[in-house]
Amino acid sequence: MSPNNIRLSLFLCLSMCLGIGILRFSYTALLPSTREAFDWSSSFASLLGSANLLGYLMGAFVAMRLPQNKSMTLYIQIAALAGMFSLMCCAFANFPQAWYIFWRVVSGISGGLLMILSPSVVAQCCDIQDRFKINFIGFSGIGLGVLIATLFLPYLDQISIQTAWLILCGFALIICGCLSLLLQQFKHYLSAQTVQSVPKTPLNALFYSLMIVYACSAFAYIPHSLFWIDYLSHELGLTLFWINFNWILYGVGSALGAFAAYSLARKFGNFTSLKILYSLYILAIFITTLNTSQLLTFASSFFTGMLNPAVVFLTSYTILQLYGLAYKKLWSIATLCFASVQLIGGLSFSALQHFGVTYHQQFILATVVLLLGTLQLAWYTRSDQGQKMKEI
Repeated sequence: MSPNNIRLSLFLCLSMCLGIGILRFSYTALLPSTREAFDWSSSFASLLGSANLLGYLMGAFVAMRLPQNKSMTLYIQIAALAGMFSLMCCAFANFPQAWYIFWRVVSGISGGLLMILSPSVVAQCCDIQDRFKINFIGFSGIGLGVLIATLFLPYLDQISIQTAWLILCGFALIICGCLSLLLQQFKHYLSAQTVQSVPKTPLNALFYSLMIVYACSAFAYIPHSLFWIDYLSHELGLTLFWINFNWILYGVGSALGAFAAYSLARKFGNFTSLKILYSLYILAIFITTLNTSQLLTFASSFFTGMLNPAVVFLTSYTILQLYGLAYKKLWSIATLCFASVQLIGGLSFSALQHFGVTYHQQFILATVVLLLGTLQLAWYTRSDQGQKMKEI
């Protein structure tokens, strides 16, 4: 790889690591210990999860309206710094509830901006033939961020929860510095580039089918992304060691997600790979309801961790490959769909918990929704439509 491509890969990897891996999933990893240390109720902890989803939706909406030029670098730096500051502000107890809600919203906004703007910068600064490999390396940062969040779990009985949050803040500060240095390398390229007006792109049933299943995955992912650690702790009654082990498996799976999608796409093409990944996703969620062996819990942790970044990466790259210049706008739409469904779904699952719906019933609901989304994708790609894409 050329030096520029290495810088782009590192930049995107760090952006995804901070925006999704740390700003989003650190909360899930630290939730049980934070609830206990800060004396939060279950409903308030769930509300904070929804506040983060609301922020993510807001960030995606703002990113869609930002100009596609060198100003993106400034917004990325602001988003990274705001996200880092939100971690620091969540490290201290005894603040009003509105304080934590506000900073979880800020964290979500930062994540939404980084998710859309960073891949857009990469798309403008690299050659077409290099996009697949750069995006594969970059989106692996989601798993890297989840792994960073797991580093504290074996030691949470030895360090304070405040220390864990501040260490995460330290990681985020280092990433902010690296992003600022890397972005300096891209400003000249973005300034010299003539930003063409994006032509109106006709969106066919294939694009809408892709959006439907992507939105369904957002809904199906909620129980694992928001309640998984809580489920293992309070529903299954696992010890801290086994909870940590499950979350570490989740983090390892996340780190391998983009690689799994990359390998499948190289062999089978984008749409066939997406159908394979979504089918595995359905199975990974469903097996949590069986409860016949702890091995199934391990498998669910690993594969749900792997499959979310896998489908995010491959969906993003498929849109980039199909629509080129319209990528930023269409990826913003996809992220808005994902964020909107996650917010609605998060509130829905919280309501279901309030009305006594069990975790197992919630996992079944998630399985059914993703199954329906995958079936409609299989229907619209049953012919040779997927072959109309450029070969990777």
